Amino acid sequence: MINLKAMWRWIIGWVVWFFILPASVVAQADEGILILSPADQQVLQGVIEVQARVSFDDVQTYELLFGYSGDTDERNLFLLTQGNSIPDSQLRHRWDTTLIPDGDYRLVLRVYLINGERREAVVETVRVRNYSVVESPTASGLVLSTAPVVPTPPETPTPLPVTSTPPKPNPGSVQPVQWTTSVLRSVGITIVLFVILGGLIRLRRPKKRR
Repeated sequence: MINLKAMWRWIIGWVVWFFILPASVVAQADEGILILSPADQQVLQGVIEVQARVSFDDVQTYELLFGYSGDTDERNLFLLTQGNSIPDSQLRHRWDTTLIPDGDYRLVLRVYLINGERREAVVETVRVRNYSVVESPTASGLVLSTAPVVPTPPETPTPLPVTSTPPKPNPGSVQPVQWTTSVLRSVGITIVLFVILGGLIRLRRPKKRR
């Protein structure tokens, strides 16, 4: 005879084992890792600080990633930071949102435990608005910014003073001083030659006999 009471106990046990127990384990795991800031739907501007709390003692590695909101493809996730330990179970990372285009993004914090398990926390949508207008007029209270973007005015080039450099003399050209010296030297040599020639003529003349 089949014991219906024992059978019901067996069925309830298997239901608890397969459904209720895994759900409680997942809930405990979600409590062990949490992104505190930024919050979902928060507007981000400038350099913001990502804050998270991780309560696991057996953390082997962790990584903080971001991707486009609504895109769950692992290949479209980009690494923000990673490490091997989380001091005091508090993770802090400064994220410069000015380096990426404006848009809606998702944040993913993954923790890898020593036993090989992976736990993660996700913020589905954060709105980066550095160069575009915030859509909702009530979203001004949701803006998170620790270093707002300040437009840098264009630098005005300072003209350098122009200093005129005298041209170097052409080695092949004859300077006035050199020309005068050459003329005087030629005149002197000519006079000396005339004097010498005159002396020679006088010496060669025959003396008149008396």
